[in-house]
Amino acid sequence: MKKFVIAVSAFCISITLSAQDLITKVPSTASAVVSIKGKNVLELMSLEEFSNSKFGSFLEKELMDESKGKLETLEDLGLDYTNTFHYFFEMNDGVYTNCFLIPLKDGKAFTALLRNSEIKKTITEGNLSYFQNYRGDEVTMWNEDVLMFIVSSDNKVKEESYSYYNDYQSEVAVEAVDATEEGNYYNSDAYKKEQEEREKKRLEREEKRLARTKEFSQEVLEKAKKIIAGTYANKSILTNKSYLKSLGKGKEEASVWINDFATIYEQAIPSYMLGNSFNPYSFMNIDKLYGGLSLMAKLNFNEDEAVIKTEYTMNNEMAALYKPMYNGKINKSFAKYINEDTMLGYMSLNLSTEGVLKAYPNLASSLFDTGSGETISESVALGAKVFSLLIDEEGASKILRGDMFLALTNLTEKQVTYTDYEYDEDFNYKEVEKTKTETVPDFMFMFTSEEQEIFNRLVRIGVKEKQLEANNGVYKLIDLPKSTPFNIYVMYKDNTVFLGSSLKDMSAIQNGKFVSKLSSTHKKNITKNASSVFVNGKKIIAEIPVESFPRELRNKVDFLTSNTEDIKFNFQKIKGNSMKGELIWEIPSEGHKNSFVYFINIIDAMMDK
Repeated sequence: MKKFVIAVSAFCISITLSAQDLITKVPSTASAVVSIKGKNVLELMSLEEFSNSKFGSFLEKELMDESKGKLETLEDLGLDYTNTFHYFFEMNDGVYTNCFLIPLKDGKAFTALLRNSEIKKTITEGNLSYFQNYRGDEVTMWNEDVLMFIVSSDNKVKEESYSYYNDYQSEVAVEAVDATEEGNYYNSDAYKKEQEEREKKRLEREEKRLARTKEFSQEVLEKAKKIIAGTYANKSILTNKSYLKSLGKGKEEASVWINDFATIYEQAIPSYMLGNSFNPYSFMNIDKLYGGLSLMAKLNFNEDEAVIKTEYTMNNEMAALYKPMYNGKINKSFAKYINEDTMLGYMSLNLSTEGVLKAYPNLASSLFDTGSGETISESVALGAKVFSLLIDEEGASKILRGDMFLALTNLTEKQVTYTDYEYDEDFNYKEVEKTKTETVPDFMFMFTSEEQEIFNRLVRIGVKEKQLEANNGVYKLIDLPKSTPFNIYVMYKDNTVFLGSSLKDMSAIQNGKFVSKLSSTHKKNITKNASSVFVNGKKIIAEIPVESFPRELRNKVDFLTSNTEDIKFNFQKIKGNSMKGELIWEIPSEGHKNSFVYFINIIDAMMDK
């Protein structure tokens, strides 16, 4: 039944794609696919509008120089900008393939960019043209509809090099040792025999390498022909269930899909590269951690914001282990100590210490209890079991519940002491203490703890040992490094430990006089998500002194201030076996047709001198 549903889904998607959509040329075994939808991008900004931008004009000038005047505009390049551009990555039996698929309107126009040497080695077979580099691991191939670049890497050749020092016979090594003990090693027959053996092995390796290089060159070419023809024994990526699920409504401008991280990990870092003494494949179950883990990301340029949505999908076993870790509850009292009018940004983390401590032994056992009998595997599995018996998860969570909040406020200039060095004419140096001005924010860090008695005991010890200085319930840390650009204070209130740099704010909180302000949007993001990040871009740029910017940006500060808005990033709690994230970059309400045009305008402004 599942195979039937997949087949029907692939068929429905295929008939909705244009005949020229190049996704049908991506094999079902691809590990990663990146797509850019030209039609959607052109609806945001026409090719003519882009060409009229400073960035577009710069690209066209580069194009004219590269083609020696044969091509003057991006339109002349012959690309089909209304179609979808694809990149895919595939790993198969130690061979890595990077492939770029570019839709064409005019298959001959782009040849104006080819060098004479590339034109001379171009081979034409019917409507297909191509050339390879001298190693044979790169292919450029095109017809009337598609331009394709392939860059391949052969790990089979690399594996040979790792056995280089294991090539010599044991008896040669023994004879060499005996000869060394006699003191005549370099004049001995054993040394000559070793050199002969070494040269023989080198020639054998070189012969194998050349044969494999020639064989691999032909394999890369044949693969390129299969890709451009779209003929696969295992069919296209449109039969891959995980990829089909990632497609959605197709309104995004760009998308990224990465499949099974376990396969990628094991092929990207083969076992032979890690040696034998400490090879994680021998004592860890990599597939338990990465098996079934995939990533999907989509980029949308909306009218008032740019949005990147991500989704991590993990196997059911890992999801069951991770879910309790992110099942925390944020302390609602945090909201009483936040004022968004003075806030430059914040980061919240909503974990469950109890969930982490309960899940950790099971996670460690799952990864290391492989049944291989390896000492490391047995030791970690045993340690995880002992850990689970000794740790009081509920008691530990009372000390540190797992919910935390960090706020940055009020950029100010502060004097910082640092150590420099002065040299005399003989290059002897001496340490010199100097001061400099740095622009730094104040910060406030909060975390929930029900154990006030532990805090009080630590404070009493700190005061007695003269590491803390009391100030009406707020305690200043003493003996900080001289380079620290601010004072640090600690206090406890409302089941919350505070660590911050502003005595004014800490005292106001302790005395119940702190003025709070937090919008419902921020409250929702902080309380509902596993983690939330907010950056007040406009306020940050407005408060940074002009002198602190790089010299080339100082005349652009006004532009940046009026054209920078908020950035938000939220990671949701795990639902089912997936975890979703969303990055939102807001843009000004005026001056930009949409968020894509906004970024082009920013690039143009940065190009101005």
